[in-house]
Amino acid sequence: MRAFALDEFGAAGSVHDLPIPEPADGEVRIKVAAGGINPFDTVVLKGALKDRMQHDFPLIPCSDFAGSVDALGSGVDGWKVGDQAFGQLGKMSFGHGSLAEFTTASPATIARRPAAIDAQFGAALPLAGVSAWMCIEPMGLKNGDVVVILGAAGGIGGFAVQIAKHTGAHVVGVARGENTGYLRGLGADEVIDYTTKDVVETVRKAHSAGIAGLVHTAGDAAVVVGLAGLVREGGHVASMRGGANIDELTKSKVAGINVQTRVTTEALEKLAGMVEAGSLKRPEIKTYELDQAEEAFEKISSGHVRGKLVVIP
Repeated sequence: MRAFALDEFGAAGSVHDLPIPEPADGEVRIKVAAGGINPFDTVVLKGALKDRMQHDFPLIPCSDFAGSVDALGSGVDGWKVGDQAFGQLGKMSFGHGSLAEFTTASPATIARRPAAIDAQFGAALPLAGVSAWMCIEPMGLKNGDVVVILGAAGGIGGFAVQIAKHTGAHVVGVARGENTGYLRGLGADEVIDYTTKDVVETVRKAHSAGIAGLVHTAGDAAVVVGLAGLVREGGHVASMRGGANIDELTKSKVAGINVQTRVTTEALEKLAGMVEAGSLKRPEIKTYELDQAEEAFEKISSGHVRGKLVVIP
């Protein structure tokens, strides 16, 4: 099969001809229609986790995918060949990822892909969508509550804007000015251009009574600390980057969450239901062919991606 793979940490990847994997007991084999790239994948490729996790070379990166079930390992129930699926691979090691024509996955981290979710959307949704849900859901936002989302135009941020808006919250997205129209289209009530405005002071002046929640997917520490200070008693700070100072927030009677995303069938089904109901829509998605995957990794490493990046094997 054709697969995008690296031969060593930090090296440029290229298209390899590799054996089609066989599903182990309790796994399904997937014929991949699209593989999704996340910033975390660049961390893996640089070798940052080499002392903590097993890595197999040639290393095929990425875990998000959409595709069809191609074969069943022993003991798999509830799935059949031909079923459309999306999710994460659910592996305990790195190297057998989704940027290939075939891969294998755990049924515990995948779900059926409804017709409302095309393959590219399915590959874009798992990690970013579940992460956004885990940021917003614990906040218990009510109609009119103000929530500020840092990195709102990115993968997680864009889904967080939509999920927060679905609660009736007043959503403030922080991103580059060029993303204003995009974020308005996702439901943001306000967009602050962090390149031209003091974000903390802008929020303070516009919302003097304080804000109910802060979602941190990007942005420097000083901005996070400043905005966290505007969260009113009983509010929440959710960070995807370890930026929620739990002890300090607790002193202010604010709940802090440093989110560690866990993709499950239940979570994916929740997101799929939101898509089918029309409350979660397809983000902007840029697609790459397999032999362009290195370009996609360069783009996501820049830190300025609107929406999601997907590779078509």
